Amino acid sequence: MAETRNARTSDRSATANAKATAARAKETTASKAKEATDKAKDTAKEAGNATTRTASRATHTAAEKAHVTAEKAVATGRTVAVEAPKKAAAAAGTAWMAIKARKILTAATGAGAAATAAAVVVLRRRAARRRRPLARLTGGRFGT
Repeated sequence: MAETRNARTSDRSATANAKATAARAKETTASKAKEATDKAKDTAKEAGNATTRTASRATHTAAEKAHVTAEKAVATGRTVAVEAPKKAAAAAGTAWMAIKARKILTAATGAGAAATAAAVVVLRRRAARRRRPLARLTGGRFGT
């Protein structure tokens, strides 16, 4: 009977030791899991903050570029607005001068046409005089 008692006692102490070890392991695992969770939360917060900073910088940079582009567009628009009336006035002035000078242009064109016609008549007569009688009879083939 003494042996039975020792076996039961040793079984009980082994069970108690196993339970105690399991409890310690459970506590250790729980504390490590909590630490890992806390670290993950901290890392997530840092990543969120970094993302927020990056997005803020990108937004700020994009806004600055848009502002600069808008200023350039306004400057170009002003330049075009100032130049357009000047160009229109110059074109209107040229057209008005052509309308005013139409009599002079018509007279010059008529004089040029008359001079060309007179030159053609003079050159034909001169070419006809150069031919001799034989050239006239043969159509210019002989006796030039």
